[in-house]
Amino acid sequence: MTALVVRVSAGALLIALVLSPALGAQKATSIPLRPKLFAGADTNDARLYYSYGVQSLDEKPAESVRAFYWASKLDPSSAEALYALHAATMLAMTPDELGRYLDRRDKTRRPEYLAIDSLLYRAFTMNPFLTRTMERQLKQRSIEAIIVNSNPSIDRVRLNDAILTHMRAIRNTGEMAAADGRLAEALQAYAKELSYKGFTSEQREYVATFIHSERGLLFYRLGNLDSSRAEMTAAVQEMRAREEDARKRVVLYISKAMFEHLIGIIDERLGQPDKAREAYEQALQEDLSYYGAHRSLAAMSIAKGDTANALLEMDLAVQLQPLDPVLRYDYAKMLVTARRDGEAAAQLMKSIAADPYYAAPHMLLARIADVEQYTDDALREYQQYTTLAAKSDPQLSVARQRVTALTSSVASAPAPATP
Repeated sequence: MTALVVRVSAGALLIALVLSPALGAQKATSIPLRPKLFAGADTNDARLYYSYGVQSLDEKPAESVRAFYWASKLDPSSAEALYALHAATMLAMTPDELGRYLDRRDKTRRPEYLAIDSLLYRAFTMNPFLTRTMERQLKQRSIEAIIVNSNPSIDRVRLNDAILTHMRAIRNTGEMAAADGRLAEALQAYAKELSYKGFTSEQREYVATFIHSERGLLFYRLGNLDSSRAEMTAAVQEMRAREEDARKRVVLYISKAMFEHLIGIIDERLGQPDKAREAYEQALQEDLSYYGAHRSLAAMSIAKGDTANALLEMDLAVQLQPLDPVLRYDYAKMLVTARRDGEAAAQLMKSIAADPYYAAPHMLLARIADVEQYTDDALREYQQYTTLAAKSDPQLSVARQRVTALTSSVASAPAPATP
């Protein structure tokens, strides 16, 4: 597949370009320029780009897309950056395009829309309990797009009134309270929504699954793990009761596999590893391509000292998601633990190829070369790390010390004898 170049709005065009690897492309044709930060800012610090993206979101969503893109490249382990990139991309769309993106009646999704979907899927696979901080803006813009597309001549005053009416509707009160951090109020609103009689039967089939999952996330944030597990289990049961509707309606990141993954994480926190493993295995039965379950099973195996099984699970994970630089890096760390440095180095090279701005793989690769006394390779990787790492990175001073020491060592080494 070639890189995607589609005549769409600024936000979607950027995603079509930058996410082409996620769709199987060999190379993106272009990447967005880095936004200009304040004078003296550390341009290797993903947090600064994330903060700039948040500040720009309402007034300059296309600028936020660029900022969140770079936050996700500098720190590809950040689920928050991927979620924010997804949100900013939607907010940067025109009402017409956003309406088309939200319309899931057509079973065939355009490739650039699948790329946007994949951001949310990847974010929630990294952190299934991710707090969605931009839902209020997304809900407002989505309602606006629907209204404008159905009534293009509507004036701004009437539009604002209509948006406010929809935002206050019972269908949205739980989401808005959760977005504002009013968690107890959100739980009450969702409970009221479950008993609401005004939904059509078709709407209720989706709403029940959604509400149970949202309540599960809220209970988790409140530390009520038993209630969180009960709600996630209810969400799975709702989906199983309506398999065909679930396949047609539920957005990409919401699946039985992901719900089972959530249940497994809760079970781990409850100190029930056997149940957690069962949930992760159930997630894979629901979806063999769900690599997040393999990663969780690998982590459980490492915790038990079962390195062989952990490596097997991580190998399966990277086969399913070969272009994930963090997955490759985590696999490399496990291989180092197993004293398989050569294989670890191979994984690190693939991690670097997937994201050349990701600093962490260079540091581990440098350490491996350093231990093996491949001085030139170690020096090169340490230098690359110092080029890419944020100034706040705690390992930066160590890398600089090794650069100094290895540079001195190379300079003082005797010249090779001439034949």
